[in-house]
Amino acid sequence: MNLLSEAKDQLDGFRATGLRPNLWARASLGFSLSLESSPDDINYDSNGQEFTREVFYGKDEPVFLALIRQRHGSVEDGEINRLAKLHVERGIRQLWNEFERVGKRGDEFIISLLETASKAFPQTAEVGGSPEKVHEGADFSIAIEIGKDAKTGNALSYMMNAPGLSPHIAIMGRTRSGKTRTGLNMLEKINFCSGKKLPFLVFDYAKGDIAGNKEFINSVDAIVIKLPKTKIPMAPLALSSYDDEKIKLAARRFVDTIKSVVRLGPKQADACLRIVKEAYERAEGSAPDMEDVLSVAEELYLAEGKQPDSLLVTLRDFADFQIFRSAKHGEEHDIFKKMHVIDLSSLPESLRKICVFLMLDRLYSEIMERQNAPMDSKGYRQMRLIIAVDEAHNYLPCKQPTLEKFVRESASKGVAIMLMSQSPDDFDQPKYNFAKEMGLVLVFSCFVQKPKMLEALLGGNVEPQLMSQLPAGIAKTRLPNSIRPIDIRTWIP
Repeated sequence: MNLLSEAKDQLDGFRATGLRPNLWARASLGFSLSLESSPDDINYDSNGQEFTREVFYGKDEPVFLALIRQRHGSVEDGEINRLAKLHVERGIRQLWNEFERVGKRGDEFIISLLETASKAFPQTAEVGGSPEKVHEGADFSIAIEIGKDAKTGNALSYMMNAPGLSPHIAIMGRTRSGKTRTGLNMLEKINFCSGKKLPFLVFDYAKGDIAGNKEFINSVDAIVIKLPKTKIPMAPLALSSYDDEKIKLAARRFVDTIKSVVRLGPKQADACLRIVKEAYERAEGSAPDMEDVLSVAEELYLAEGKQPDSLLVTLRDFADFQIFRSAKHGEEHDIFKKMHVIDLSSLPESLRKICVFLMLDRLYSEIMERQNAPMDSKGYRQMRLIIAVDEAHNYLPCKQPTLEKFVRESASKGVAIMLMSQSPDDFDQPKYNFAKEMGLVLVFSCFVQKPKMLEALLGGNVEPQLMSQLPAGIAKTRLPNSIRPIDIRTWIP
């Protein structure tokens, strides 16, 4: 089998994974055969990688030949070779797109493929040794119209919870490009499609524009919480139980959240850990409030002769604003039952971030203790919550572990994350590439400094300078099973 020259270069690139090119060629064949559509019947060149039958198929030749015949019917050997070549080359292109999307990091590429494979067989997946729950007769699919093809005018839809796809959404664009408008429009359609039964939580960071959008708020029956005038109806430090292990984990999450926003040295981080543990100890089997944490901190600083520093000042600020409802009024909340928009715009910038991260900490600990969300017989997973973060470029660089964990781990629990930010560059952080977990990506007019990031998200050769010239309402996206980006009109100026 002689592959096209482009495929040879891509197979050589896969060496970063530590696996030989012939193994990736086999994987590409299997991947392409698993897709519903047929590969393009194009006469590609054959000037690239050459494999003998023994090297390519190995001991699995009968299996692969049977799979090809199962897909294409009874065909002659010569035709099988042609079909195998088409499938291998398509599979390589598809895998290469994913390889680029994760920044050509071999280990992340393998993990991404394993996660995709596990989602592709939902009815046989097991969690904790028991099969996932399948609801026969139910229909959990959520199809949303995301716009119209800018060339043909055809309506384009996206199945946000389709088997094998991530439900997370990334919308990128500079100010007035339409990213927030598009995000809200999608939330409205999801709300309608779910019969207003799928709750969402929107963090309105900058100006309170979302909270002030009465048409949107009324359409989805959302509860607006304008901080600090109205308190968030949640005790952020509440736990499902108050054993030592859960308290230790909660204290560590709290320290990580403060560290992600305020610079803490090792001694300050250790002091913060001791303070939170002591606050839980004094609460005696219930959740401490931020005022309780501050009280312990004041005592510790006084006893140890410490001068006020960034940690103590932050705790004082947070306690002064009284952002959250006291745990004394109940530890339950209705975030998983209703639509909420949190207006953070009146808070100091550091408190906006800490507020969001504390809420995510609480929600993450809850959602991860639940069973995986059930699926219908077609593999569509029931959605439980959508978390939408506007102006996400303010949060992504913070290295806050819970936000990363939500993106990595929450899909199986029925949670979708929508991140609205200014540029594809925002998603590629030093220790984690958020973009690799996104199922749907819409890129509006923006400035791009990392061309490879743009190519990884959209596939094909996209000129970064052209991105800033996109008209208002037009975005580039790449639909599932597509190797090239298209222009999509999401709204008309």
